Amino acid sequence: MTRLLTHTTKIISAGVIVLTFLSYLAPYVNPGLFRWLAFFGTAFPWCLLANLILLLVWAFRAHRFALYHLGILLFGWTYVSGFVGLNLGKDVIPEGAISIATHNLGGLFRGIHLEQGEWEKIRNDYADYLREHGNPDILCTQETARKFYPPIAERMGYKYTFNLKKGTVILSRYPMEAGGDVPFANTSNSSLWVDIRVQGRLLRVYNIHLQSNRVTQDTEKMIDDPELDKQETWKDINKVLRKVGGATSIRAGQAAQLREHIAACPHPVILCGDFNDTPNSYVYDLLAEGMTDTFRERGFGLGTTFSGALPFLRIDYILTGPSVKTYACHVAHGSLSDHYPVFATLGF
Repeated sequence: MTRLLTHTTKIISAGVIVLTFLSYLAPYVNPGLFRWLAFFGTAFPWCLLANLILLLVWAFRAHRFALYHLGILLFGWTYVSGFVGLNLGKDVIPEGAISIATHNLGGLFRGIHLEQGEWEKIRNDYADYLREHGNPDILCTQETARKFYPPIAERMGYKYTFNLKKGTVILSRYPMEAGGDVPFANTSNSSLWVDIRVQGRLLRVYNIHLQSNRVTQDTEKMIDDPELDKQETWKDINKVLRKVGGATSIRAGQAAQLREHIAACPHPVILCGDFNDTPNSYVYDLLAEGMTDTFRERGFGLGTTFSGALPFLRIDYILTGPSVKTYACHVAHGSLSDHYPVFATLGF
């Protein structure tokens, strides 16, 4: 019986190691050409967890398989650091630094029809939440109801706002001098940019919301009724895979558009938003090229930004151009939405 258990665990270990290696390949393959590899990149957080558990199991038995799991983690250490921040030290934050946050607020508005008094409570709670976790000078939100952000701007002292009717909003205490969008065809998702005058210099802030997977309800249904022997369950699984695969391909094209727009920008750049993709993805790899991921640079602990049906995902980011310095970054949990906001303190 012991030999059978050991043999079975070895097979599981080998499978986890192979899946982890495939997740390392995902950022290098355009999902527009081959979409299925992207699923392995999305699965990396669970591969990471499985590797850690199996590493401990084999280490407890002083078995060489522990070295195999340690080796695959060290081989892909750059991806591990994309999910787990290991920065213990903190820089002294200079007086001229600015704070910025990004937050997908869709979870606040999904399927609820509230009275005015209830909306007032949500607005007040959210304003208190922002003050508690960072009180950002610039706030980028996605999936934002139009009746929600003007009162938040008033409560938080954001004199300047920018929105083009698609739920993506930029709010700022500093003056905005220009703004526009990077048009995405045939989608309700959107990307905005504004030039903000900060201490005499213009700073370009992008707020992006890349193509959504739109599988939350399907995923919740499978989790509630996970019996794999049911034909309906397999139909739901196939539906989710097709949706995610199609959305991943669309995001790759959107990311290419953004790269072209950013390359033509003459100002220091901050790129915020909901990428709907993990650090082990082609989209993230394309957008992060030549940029600094503020969480990798200054974050500590788990970088999870999504609290929905699929846990452990990091899909919300603040990236900065070469001339912008990161002093601090953290993900604030306990969010009122199904996403956790990312806060960063920056200088330039």
